[in-house]
Amino acid sequence: MISTIKHNKSFLISAYLIFFIVHTNQTGVGIAGVQRIIFLEAGQDAWISIFISYIGMVIVVFAICYILKTFESKDLFQIHMLLFGRWIGNALNLILVLYLLSGLMSMLLNYTEIVQAWVFPDLKTWTIVSIILLISIYGVYGGIKTIVGVSFLGFFLTIWLIFMLIVPVQYMDWTNFLPMFEATPKELLKGAYKTSFTVLGLEILYFVYPYIRDKHKVHKYAQLGVFFTFILIIAVTFVAIGYYSGEQLEKTIWATLSMFKIVQFQNLERFEFFAVSLWLVIILPNTLFLLWAASKGLKRIFNRRQKSMVMVCSVLVLICSCFFQKRTEINEFVDLLGKFGFYMIFVYTILLSFIVFLREKIKGVKREG
Repeated sequence: MISTIKHNKSFLISAYLIFFIVHTNQTGVGIAGVQRIIFLEAGQDAWISIFISYIGMVIVVFAICYILKTFESKDLFQIHMLLFGRWIGNALNLILVLYLLSGLMSMLLNYTEIVQAWVFPDLKTWTIVSIILLISIYGVYGGIKTIVGVSFLGFFLTIWLIFMLIVPVQYMDWTNFLPMFEATPKELLKGAYKTSFTVLGLEILYFVYPYIRDKHKVHKYAQLGVFFTFILIIAVTFVAIGYYSGEQLEKTIWATLSMFKIVQFQNLERFEFFAVSLWLVIILPNTLFLLWAASKGLKRIFNRRQKSMVMVCSVLVLICSCFFQKRTEINEFVDLLGKFGFYMIFVYTILLSFIVFLREKIKGVKREG
């Protein structure tokens, strides 16, 4: 497979698309209510926690690109096999696949909850999950270029929503930001940690890297992608803190969507209904990439056709999704995934880059010897 990616140009995509891939994978359901989560930890200084989170993202992107550059055209599944051998490598790959499938399921459950709360309260969970999975299966069957195309188009079809924040900006109370710098360093760090579920998505670099044509430009565009994500998160958080009082923000589950309630057009009074529907376009790149990467991992582990693994992943996610009916259950699952994702993406990536660094140093010493 590696040689095919190297020599068949039809598989390759331009490096600038990494910007859209990284950003759209970080911007999913979490952006709809991230403000409340950070505010509960850091209060009106939540924006400082986002700056700290951004620094962490920059470091992780650098570490990921270092690992991938060292192994050239190999994805994380292959890197695990090379570093740790067949048995440990496959065990790590299986954990990674379960993490990707859990991310996919959390994305579907969160969006399903939004649809049920805002638009169709009587619609069954399995119905919404099945529809999105069918769309995702169709997209993944189209191949990596189709998935990247959805990510590219999805960005331009939805980015204009950020300009709708101009309306709540007019009603902001600037005293909501006072007193500034009141949160302790511990509270700021906890706020940055709580953003982990929202900014997860950097791991997609591990899987799309072999398909990039100009690999030396990947780091630059990946950093631009996380920077744009940072700007978006800090914008929606800043407006939410100014628009809501502290007590209101603590009780508002989806602050971004709630702010859309005051947006009205001549022929569209309930703009938030339209925003919820359009949010499917925002999460679609996430579901496509997660399903594609998970099925690719199972293909590596069990040496089966990826298309059949796509169906296995989809059926597994659909069955597991039916066990989550209450919001408290979904919240507990998302919190658990956020914690695991923090260690998987932030901590493990730094550890893995250190292992790779030592490996290269040892190889260099042996060559000199």
